[in-house]
Amino acid sequence: METKAQIRKSYKQKRAMLNEESVRVMSEAICAAVENSAWYHEAERVGFYYPLGSEVQLTGLVTKAWAAGKKTCFPRVSGENMEFYEISDFSQLEEGCFHVMEPVESCEEPVVPELILIPGVVFDGFGNRAGYGKGYYDRYLTAHPDCIRAGIAYRMQVTGQIPAEPQDVRMQYLVTEDGITKIGG
Repeated sequence: METKAQIRKSYKQKRAMLNEESVRVMSEAICAAVENSAWYHEAERVGFYYPLGSEVQLTGLVTKAWAAGKKTCFPRVSGENMEFYEISDFSQLEEGCFHVMEPVESCEEPVVPELILIPGVVFDGFGNRAGYGKGYYDRYLTAHPDCIRAGIAYRMQVTGQIPAEPQDVRMQYLVTEDGITKIGG
């Protein structure tokens, strides 16, 4: 079996080859699937991410969340840790660690979202995820086990099985342009 690093590299290259129109169309389908889910409707505070490169674009869903009165949170990295901070406008984001848009320092105290939409480089049908290899989401989810965990990816980012390590936290749902898969039944 390939190592997680090899799998990550291969899938990053595949995702980077997507054109803007494909990213837009698939992202809209993924956002619609999330928006129509019961767990999204029930969540008052949702953890989003700001897309990097050709990652699934959730910004349209964020705008709809604000219009629906939901509280939206984005992660900010500090050292080895990551916390979520509530924002009410994209102007409250600035470039942070690894060139990812993060909440500005003036945002209030950290909050814990009920639902977290989690990016990744590759996922498998068992709920395993390979991100960028720094472990921020795994550490956060271990510290906050009650959060609903939904992996967000294009269908081409899903493979049969990826190596999992003891500290890896599995997703409960996987959302692609084909819809939502509940992990583990």
